Amino acid sequence: MGSLSLIPKGVESTSRLFAQQLVLGEFTDSDGVPVSVALNVDSGENLCELDVWKVNFSPLLEWPDPADIRIVG
Repeated sequence: MGSLSLIPKGVESTSRLFAQQLVLGEFTDSDGVPVSVALNVDSGENLCELDVWKVNFSPLLEWPDPADIRIVG
């Protein structure tokens, strides 16, 4: 699992600092293992990264239908 960096046009990627988690969600992978998803912003309030990880650190088997993602925070 890992992170997808989100770098808006005109933003220097090397000078960005994590500021806060915007939203936290979860879904269940096709093998029944829970997956957490977090969208984070940087100190300039720009989208920074999308973190996705299975709670047992195994590979993701299937991306969910967006309707299957539960917002938890």
